[in-house]
Amino acid sequence: MKEINVRLGVNAPGEKVWEVLADYGGFLKWAGGSEDEITVEGEGIGMVRHLRMSGAELAERLTVLDPGNRILGYQLDYGEPIGMKEYKARVQVVDAGSGCELIWTGEFEAADPGQEVQVGEALGAAYDGMTGALVSYLDR
Repeated sequence: MKEINVRLGVNAPGEKVWEVLADYGGFLKWAGGSEDEITVEGEGIGMVRHLRMSGAELAERLTVLDPGNRILGYQLDYGEPIGMKEYKARVQVVDAGSGCELIWTGEFEAADPGQEVQVGEALGAAYDGMTGALVSYLDR
């Protein structure tokens, strides 16, 4: 699998950022559009969020929830978001000065091996977009 790492600064306290991220089933509160839908199955590690976003359907299973180190991990159960047939992600919130950093790590296998570079770029853009959406949510 291909790996991508993205480190993004956030001008908000790490504790507040973690509080939003740790609400795994509340993803669309801060990252979704008005037409997006989410249903959640189960609780804690192993819970699955079923998402319908921009017409695509996918499900992601929570694999890591570590409040002490502020790490959240999940993996794709079904769907092919941005051309990925396999996907695992991890995000960590690290305090940095008056704000924090989000350290995103994604491992993926492209549905079309010839599109690996484009899928990696799209995943990096998705991490940037999610971080921006989280900051906008906190600024409300």
